[in-house]
Amino acid sequence: MEKFGLRLENLREQYGYTKKEVSFKLGFSANVYGSYEREERRPSYETLIKLADLYNVSLDYLIRGEEYEKSTKTSEHSAVIKKIVNHFEKYGIDNPFILEHEKWLILNKKELEELSNHFKWVVVKAEGKIT
Repeated sequence: MEKFGLRLENLREQYGYTKKEVSFKLGFSANVYGSYEREERRPSYETLIKLADLYNVSLDYLIRGEEYEKSTKTSEHSAVIKKIVNHFEKYGIDNPFILEHEKWLILNKKELEELSNHFKWVVVKAEGKIT
């Protein structure tokens, strides 16, 4: 938890709280929160959750100083998948076989590469580069 204390201090100052105010908000005696900022003590999981809620930040930010990347990528992928599904629906294809996720699990690397290359060929053909 590198620079954890500094993150806590910055968040506290952003919210305009004193160390004692945060200690009391968390249900601790007056000096407990200050020991977290000085990194003399480490908070419990329950306290980390309370801190994240108090400062309206994720646990990833609180502990690591950065947001978890995968969640961003997952939401980006979800948006792309929705666009693909909408494109199929636009042409009246309600249940395209290609979107049956369990079928993808049986394909090995070579088969996935073959499928990707075939898709690329179809796209290039549709663009008029192949006749």
